[in-house]
Amino acid sequence: MAWIATVPLRMTLVFCVMVLAGCSGLGRGGEKPPETVEVASRSVVIGGPTGYCVDRGASRLVGESPFVLLGSCASIAGDRSAGTPARLGVLTASVSAPGGPSFAETLPQLETFFRSPPGRAALARDGNDLSVTVLSAEAQGDVLIVHLNDTSANVVPGIASEYWRALFEVNGRLVTLSVMSFDEAPMGPDASQRTIRRFIERIRRESPAIAS
Repeated sequence: MAWIATVPLRMTLVFCVMVLAGCSGLGRGGEKPPETVEVASRSVVIGGPTGYCVDRGASRLVGESPFVLLGSCASIAGDRSAGTPARLGVLTASVSAPGGPSFAETLPQLETFFRSPPGRAALARDGNDLSVTVLSAEAQGDVLIVHLNDTSANVVPGIASEYWRALFEVNGRLVTLSVMSFDEAPMGPDASQRTIRRFIERIRRESPAIAS
């Protein structure tokens, strides 16, 4: 199931380096960044909860496997009036190339897979299965929610080791989300779950209905 790790978390954290300055209040300035972006031949629209915007410079929006990073609108724009989320964090979304296995058929196996060494390695920021502890992996309807702790060395300073991921399907594409917070202001389990559910809801609401 290597196809699950559409964008390794170690790549995610490389992108995070580009926005941490903004998250510290040293934004780049300019117009308000977009709240949503169309990817995957316009079959998937990525957008986060209120107060989060797309960091186009830290995202990969073209190609078959796009990656989108979202942060505080105010931090990315360098303008407090652009808006901030209720709970500050870094959100990511990756979208698989078309033609992969059916997620609905694979979902029952995933809870077990992510607890195995290959599954933990796919989740790990450094690719080492020993770095990850899966705290929970639970199917909620047609979505898999994974709560994990990643102690990988040499990660971006300031990013909390504990974070959340969600996997679900939109128009035949596997969408993988991450909700990460900061050591100095961790979201906590309840806020993290609310954030990731709103993230999922926004993507499903904004994405077009495409007949199968």
